[in-house]
Amino acid sequence: MPRAAPLPGVVMRNTFEAFRYRDYRLLWIGNLCTTVAVWIQTTTMSWVTYSLTGSGSTLGLVNGVRTIPTLLVTPIAGVAVDRSSKNKIIAVSQLSLFIFTFLLAVDIYLGALKVWHLFLFTLLAGVANTFNQPARQTFVFDLVPPEIVPNAIALDNIAFSSARTLASTGAGALIVAFGAANNFLIQAFMYLAIMTTVLSIKTERRRRAVPRPEFIREMGEGFRYMSRNPNARLLMLMMIINPMFLIPLHLALLPIFATKVLVGGAIALGLLLGSIGVGGFFGGLLTAALSKVDRRGLVQLVALLVHSLAHASFCVVAYLTGRIWLALPFLILAGTMESLHLTTNQTVLQLLAPDHLRGRLTSVLQLVQLITPMGVFAAGSFADHFGPVAVGVTFSLCGFFLTAGIIVSSARMRNLRLSELHELGRQGLEPASEI
Repeated sequence: MPRAAPLPGVVMRNTFEAFRYRDYRLLWIGNLCTTVAVWIQTTTMSWVTYSLTGSGSTLGLVNGVRTIPTLLVTPIAGVAVDRSSKNKIIAVSQLSLFIFTFLLAVDIYLGALKVWHLFLFTLLAGVANTFNQPARQTFVFDLVPPEIVPNAIALDNIAFSSARTLASTGAGALIVAFGAANNFLIQAFMYLAIMTTVLSIKTERRRRAVPRPEFIREMGEGFRYMSRNPNARLLMLMMIINPMFLIPLHLALLPIFATKVLVGGAIALGLLLGSIGVGGFFGGLLTAALSKVDRRGLVQLVALLVHSLAHASFCVVAYLTGRIWLALPFLILAGTMESLHLTTNQTVLQLLAPDHLRGRLTSVLQLVQLITPMGVFAAGSFADHFGPVAVGVTFSLCGFFLTAGIIVSSARMRNLRLSELHELGRQGLEPASEI
């Protein structure tokens, strides 16, 4: 089926405008199912690893292996996405995940599971997901008109947040009800169904308007574009603030808050994590509803400011009251603003990129995920010495003041408008505003 053409006089009629396009609906369903499968897989892998080894350090190492494909394979994945059919890349990645997951389920059934099998599975699944993620994120440009893209990306984030909330809370129940091996079988056949769905999307590949250089040279083009374009550099800086200073609260500090500050144990931790997912869902709806707003630079700056203050407020309220119900609203607000910021940032960067570089630029963004372990390690280490409240407030205020610095010093980012982005990206131009 040809790429969706812009509709005559198309206007944004409602929050769910992108669902008017049949192929986008299929992609959205696939994204929802993929995210559910990945979150179930992550939870089940942690359970199986700890049950097999009884070692927290081994559990950390298995999860750490996920970052290796991101570091090594990302440049190759970006070029592949720009060169090849995106639905075929997604289909191959899902078929690979089906095979790997099915074999791991059989391994558990036969009682032959070894620790190195878990490391190998995590590594291979990471490679498949490194190709899958940029292909999915850029595929939307082939399925809806440019003016609908911000709405489509926002609806994708709703799928992600909903799946994260459902899967993270339901994975434990699935393990109890069906066992780890059957859990992996469920995931495997979900991947197979997703592959079938995405292959039913038929698009015509657009011909490149520029000569194709050698493969090795192409791998560096996303990094060169990021370094040359001042808008892209600022957006990348803003993307770094979240994993360095704010996400560590989720991953390193919330377990400590749940046990030592709020004294609620595992139930409290589930409520804290779930509230962020609920906020992410609301953030997706808010972003979709704001699809007509043109000042996207200012939107994400304000979202990042409120996100930082909401985190700091959570830490203070939790410490002063010790009551989880008084602290939860601040995490819901933080999740909402995190979703608004990340979705807007991703939308702006993808619209800013020239069509022939979009896959590589999206792959470069995956490297930001490598910052998260550094932030988590730093937050956890400081919390051992200074306590989770002091560290949480300090990290949150660092994010706040860095964002405030960008607001004060960068007219370029304050004035960045959605209406300029697609044409600027297509022509490789930059707005004339001051940095």
